[in-house]
Amino acid sequence: MVRCKKATVLVAFLILGLNFLVAQTAASKLDFRALWIVRYSVISKGEIDSALQFAKQHNFGHVFVQVRGRADALYNSQIVVRSPLISDSKFDPLEYAIQKGHELGLTVHAWINVFLAWSADQPPEDREHLLVAFPEWTDRSLLGTTTTTGDLMRREDSNVQTYLSPSHPGVRNHLRKIVDELLSLYDLDGIHLDYIRYSDSDFGYNMSARIGFEELHEVDPLRLVNQNGNGYGNLSEKKRKTLLSTWGDYRRDAVTDIVRSFNELILKKRPDAILTAAVKPNPGDARNRYYQAWDQWLEEGLIDYAVPMNYAIELKDFAQEIENIHKVVPQKYWPGIVMGVAAYNQDAEATRDKIKFSRVTGLRGVAVFSYDAHKAEPLLFDPIGEELAK
Repeated sequence: MVRCKKATVLVAFLILGLNFLVAQTAASKLDFRALWIVRYSVISKGEIDSALQFAKQHNFGHVFVQVRGRADALYNSQIVVRSPLISDSKFDPLEYAIQKGHELGLTVHAWINVFLAWSADQPPEDREHLLVAFPEWTDRSLLGTTTTTGDLMRREDSNVQTYLSPSHPGVRNHLRKIVDELLSLYDLDGIHLDYIRYSDSDFGYNMSARIGFEELHEVDPLRLVNQNGNGYGNLSEKKRKTLLSTWGDYRRDAVTDIVRSFNELILKKRPDAILTAAVKPNPGDARNRYYQAWDQWLEEGLIDYAVPMNYAIELKDFAQEIENIHKVVPQKYWPGIVMGVAAYNQDAEATRDKIKFSRVTGLRGVAVFSYDAHKAEPLLFDPIGEELAK
């Protein structure tokens, strides 16, 4: 078996000019070793048993178990429609995963897709699905569209994504109820937030958001930039740019306020539970394109861990994302960073090398996406498990 040598890692540092890391010669011990388990692998007791045993055998300590995929529930909810993936109406995948996970000594997190509500060309068949019941909750682009494309697990041209509006009061109340229900009914160790962001920078123009912004600033944000890139005729360019910046802050604050409300619920309902968030790896892009200010969340203590989804294939690109984080996030907050590493788009040796790289940078946590990548051939994960054990 080919091993990733320390010298190789240091050469990568030097090539990239990552001088702040070169002095770190001893790899850190990983305190947080997490595995994402996608919803397709929690639809039966047998699937859950296999996934959790796999996690234990490969030296993972935490599992992110997906129980909210497309605004539905893979658990017994009183407020969310049941996932069509679960055929047995009496089976509660989350309850079973918690029970079996705890028996194995695993820390079990409920992984929820927060704002992503749908990803298919056809609308939901269930009339109670919130996209059907509350179409006004969907987010809109500056062109008035409600969908975008792109997803890790599917081809971009076959995936049409619909998001909820982070600014809509109905959405915000609904999401708080979901987290409240999970914390109240289940012996959870943590809540893991995914898609806790806007779909892209040209979204956020839900009517409720536009009205809310106009009430504060006397301008409809949609009119600041029309299809020709022109704003109000009576606004100076300086004023228009200032308002556009304020509109960015408005959207950023909407997402942060939701995270803050989740944190408050945890402190009230289950103070020992961990709040984590899967985030875009580049803090600048996260903040300015997706309005996901995860560096701020760490600094304010709104989350326990940020999990940058650093899914680059090439080691140099993976390392560059870590450098991007270092430029923005003060070192004292690095204990709150769990580096996300991909397994779905590369072989296990490449994934292992990135885990090694993360350890040498001093990071004390990694999360691997995902169990589903190689579950048909679990031996392929052996190099990853060996690195996690160090």
